[in-house]
Amino acid sequence: MHVVVTPCRDEVSVIRNLIKSVSEQTVVPDSWIIVLHNYSQKSKEEIEVLTSDFDWISIHRINDNSEWKRGAQIAKIVNFGISQSNLEWEFLSKIDSDVELPPNYFESIFSEFRESPDLGIASGSCYVLERGRKIREKVSPDHTRGALKTYRKKCYEDIGGIGEVNGWDGIDNIKAQMNGWITKNFPRIEARHFRRTGAYSGLVRGCFETGQFSYSMRYLPAYIFARSLHRMLRKPIIIGGLAMFTGYVAGFANGLPASCDPEVSDFLRMKQKRRLLFKGEVQSANSADLPSN
Repeated sequence: MHVVVTPCRDEVSVIRNLIKSVSEQTVVPDSWIIVLHNYSQKSKEEIEVLTSDFDWISIHRINDNSEWKRGAQIAKIVNFGISQSNLEWEFLSKIDSDVELPPNYFESIFSEFRESPDLGIASGSCYVLERGRKIREKVSPDHTRGALKTYRKKCYEDIGGIGEVNGWDGIDNIKAQMNGWITKNFPRIEARHFRRTGAYSGLVRGCFETGQFSYSMRYLPAYIFARSLHRMLRKPIIIGGLAMFTGYVAGFANGLPASCDPEVSDFLRMKQKRRLLFKGEVQSANSADLPSN
């Protein structure tokens, strides 16, 4: 059984593409739960018309008048969606509303799960179209994309589900690796992202938030500095990297509380040290010694 959950803000024009692409999958989900956040009644009715031919799609609405934000709020909406499922699922996917999947997306992802019993969380890669050119959003090989990730149930249970904290979509990868699971994104399985990651709140603001989330996860200062320098090479040139590092410093100055347990931060920092020293990736706790507390 495969359950998909999609958190969605009031934006019918974007989710139309996702509804079409999911309904045309070579392997459709057993259940797709769409959670509408602060949708008007008119918009909700439009979504219901778009999904009326598919009895495996259910629509739920949360109206709390809160602002749409990255991080913990998204995790809460996703967890609400999961709570609405009564299926004994084997796989759970979280797919954002501003994504368009290729017809064989789920088929390809499940093929990877079958080939690797230790694969706990998987995702495809995201690209945006700019002037007709595909531009892939680059991430490390073991980082599954928050916009389109799929969990194996045993892994999901081992990590305690989705934490309702900022940076949850990085923390789940680390927890999975600490429990011996492999997490991986597959570049050849491409999905179109209609907005760059973090772009809803504005690219500069998104970079600042990423810096704050990085501090809450207790990134190594040297690592976030290197990452910020790398970010300066992409649009908005220089400003994006400065915003990211400023967000990290602001998190420190304001005493932003940690979003994960110390052992999770220790494991993350160990991985970052290895990357800074060009020692390669640590795919799971089985492939490296855990740092002692």
